Amino acid sequence: MARDEIPELRQLRDEYDRAREALMAAIGKHLDQGESNARIARSVDWSREYIARIRKEREPGAGGPTVNSETGDS
Repeated sequence: MARDEIPELRQLRDEYDRAREALMAAIGKHLDQGESNARIARSVDWSREYIARIRKEREPGAGGPTVNSETGDS
């Protein structure tokens, strides 16, 4: 932890990062099982289009995910 960080906020951010990593892993698992974009999107309150983009980025040769882990932006 940097010396100017607020411990409570750092802890919450670390928890957020772990939760997001677990969520993305679970989404990947369900994509691999052939689950529909719409059903996954409904389950996580994201758009079908965003799930489609995650699916496409997971395809071989796609170069991997481009989602910014800090902001969730691409």
